Amino acid sequence: MLLGATTPELDEFRKHYDLRESARPVAGNESKMILPVDGLRFLQEAPVSDVEFGSPPKHSEDQSRNTYLWVIDDRGVPYLIEVSMSTLGDDHPKHTNLTGGKPAYIGGQLWFTDPNGMYVSGGSGRFPPIDKQQLAAAIDVFSSFKYTVTSLGWNSETGWAWRHLQEPSDE
Repeated sequence: MLLGATTPELDEFRKHYDLRESARPVAGNESKMILPVDGLRFLQEAPVSDVEFGSPPKHSEDQSRNTYLWVIDDRGVPYLIEVSMSTLGDDHPKHTNLTGGKPAYIGGQLWFTDPNGMYVSGGSGRFPPIDKQQLAAAIDVFSSFKYTVTSLGWNSETGWAWRHLQEPSDE
């Protein structure tokens, strides 16, 4: 059952990739489903309203501001601000809280820069991108909702998505 909006790019993404179980064991409240009453939202076409604007970390030791967790699953693109929640016993939510412990295609973090713009990373230990191409396809999904999207990108040396901003290179 789809709850969120869809686009041709999202439909194509879900046809091309498989749902995956969490890459990390899920314990305690980590499989508890977060509901819209708790702040869960689904990506809709820009502009967004009633979100906290923020920014990703500038380097690995830096703190981000107003980070949202996201996944792509069969319902759409659910997302939630990453703050402690009484629903979770004052713990911070995990990507598995967006799915109720069920599979997802991919997950990461996002930061809204304004009502029409965002940074997006594949920073998820539970549903990380399988490769650079899957992350790029997910970025295309976010763009298909009419947002200006800046990807934090892919670290070819480690084979993982970057979790902080990269300095522009001369390449």
